[in-house]
Amino acid sequence: MPSDFIDWLVSVFVSSGSIGIVLYIFRDAIGAFLTKSVEHRFERKLEVFRSEIREGEADLDQIRTYLTSAQRDRVASFQQKKLEAAEILLRARFVLSQMGMLVEFMKSFKEENVLKSDDPKVAQVVQELIKPFEIDEKLKSYGHIDKTLPQLYLGQKSLDAFNVYEAIVMQAIMMMKIFSIELRGKQDLIKRGDLGNKVQELAPTSKEGFEKFGDRYAYYWANYFHDEILKALRHEVSGLDEVERDTKSVERLAIDSRRAQMRARISIKQAGLSDQLINTIEQVDEPTLG
Repeated sequence: MPSDFIDWLVSVFVSSGSIGIVLYIFRDAIGAFLTKSVEHRFERKLEVFRSEIREGEADLDQIRTYLTSAQRDRVASFQQKKLEAAEILLRARFVLSQMGMLVEFMKSFKEENVLKSDDPKVAQVVQELIKPFEIDEKLKSYGHIDKTLPQLYLGQKSLDAFNVYEAIVMQAIMMMKIFSIELRGKQDLIKRGDLGNKVQELAPTSKEGFEKFGDRYAYYWANYFHDEILKALRHEVSGLDEVERDTKSVERLAIDSRRAQMRARISIKQAGLSDQLINTIEQVDEPTLG
């Protein structure tokens, strides 16, 4: 039994020694083999990593291309919506302008005296003046215009000019409708708003006129804001201004204004009504585009 153990122990030492001698003799070859094996595995992993980077770069290029295309589409879509919004606002402006002569009539009437008058001829004259304008039909048509897009896509300058122009025309419509009613105490139906303040906010130079002529001076700014809407929209959509066209528009509106005021005065005189219902032809400078 002891001899078997000794033989086993000797064989173990011999085997271990033999392995050690073999490893020592072939140490360089084994080292080179292990080095190459590690390098090969590293190169494979490095190539896989590089491939993943290239795929990632390709994905990034696709993302960049998509974002660039999407940005162009958004800009194009925004511009299209802005153009549609401008067209809607111009359509609304056109409907209001069809009743713009009522503003010119209001320049001619002495508002307080007309409201206090009990003469039924006053209402009859006003009824004849406003009849051709088909106010109810035009207001119905105007109410069908959806102004959501302008509110979403147009600049504040365009919207402010439109809102003041709308307020001036609507004020004139309301007053002329009240004038046309054969009713005593019509002045009690009037509720004064802040139209004058709105005009002065956008046109500070109007302050002196309001101090001199009162609230009715707002009517003299209707043509200004009518043209200012187009000017603001043209600049917003195309970035261009056309001074010559604006000047011609102002001249045309000034002529129409004088004609309307003369018509109101003539109608009052033909009806044999008092001159106290009509404003004297004072010199009031019509505001123009700056």
